[in-house]
Amino acid sequence: MEWSVRLTQQYLVDVIVPYEYRSEAFLPTELFSIWLLLATGGVFFYFFFASLSYFVSFVWNKEQYYPQTLKQNLDDQISVETGIAFRNLPIMAIFFVPFLYGTIHGYSRMYYNVDDYGWGYLLASIPFFFFFTDFMIYWNHRILHQGLIYKYIHKPHHTYRFTTPYSSHAFHFLDGWGQGVPYYIFCFLFPFHHVLFMASFIFVNMWTISIHDQIDFTGQLDFVNSTDHHTVHHVDFNYNYGQYFTLWDRLGGSYKVLFHFLTHPSPRLTSFSFLRVFLNSPKTSYQTHDFVTGAKLNIDKLLNRMGRKEREEILAERS
Repeated sequence: MEWSVRLTQQYLVDVIVPYEYRSEAFLPTELFSIWLLLATGGVFFYFFFASLSYFVSFVWNKEQYYPQTLKQNLDDQISVETGIAFRNLPIMAIFFVPFLYGTIHGYSRMYYNVDDYGWGYLLASIPFFFFFTDFMIYWNHRILHQGLIYKYIHKPHHTYRFTTPYSSHAFHFLDGWGQGVPYYIFCFLFPFHHVLFMASFIFVNMWTISIHDQIDFTGQLDFVNSTDHHTVHHVDFNYNYGQYFTLWDRLGGSYKVLFHFLTHPSPRLTSFSFLRVFLNSPKTSYQTHDFVTGAKLNIDKLLNRMGRKEREEILAERS
């Protein structure tokens, strides 16, 4: 972590900060370096990988992967979503500065030598990290859907019912901070290797982009809060708050899956493609199931949850 701040100071801060204020011991310069690293890194990472996801899936492989729930022209939606992200990511970075500063100066429990805790602990800390942070994010996310908190903080992320890769980081800065700070809290409570922290940062951001592209890789892995589950969250609103797993949603009574693919291995199908496939396939091959109530789902109710255009298209296919 420290080396990345030093590189930022060497190649970015030294260009714009007067010589007499460039000392690493000068606190404002170090804090500015940390903020600049977080702000520029966050914006670059978001836009580069969201764009990569968009062009690979929505442009170059449009015939196979383009979500049926989205309009063909996404210019307006992408403009709004990137605008929200670009305005808020630099502000969000300010709130993360104290945590990264504390980590660099040894106030956290991040460690740099594997021998300090051994390979067994290092490997065990990976699933522990994801379950712990998923628990915190679940409750943070659920709180964000309450009353005025939703109206003034979380609503920008739900500007559009059907998401794109650019929706991933379209957060109010307090929203993004609340869902990002658990990763630092973990490092202040439990030993975590610095390489794992950097790797998890990359993975978390790519995962966040992935679960907003409406294209699902996970197939029948119901314990994973996949793109399919997160699409349900954006459509049905009060369900599937988890980030990586469905465990906390199941325990908290907020788990919902609209349809479940049982027979064949799942290709990267859009969420509502499951319903479309179900309706146009032999009934013996597919089954829909609500894992909260244990009851079979009512297809007409599923159709009512969709937009008018999509509903009319599927009804036309059924006739």
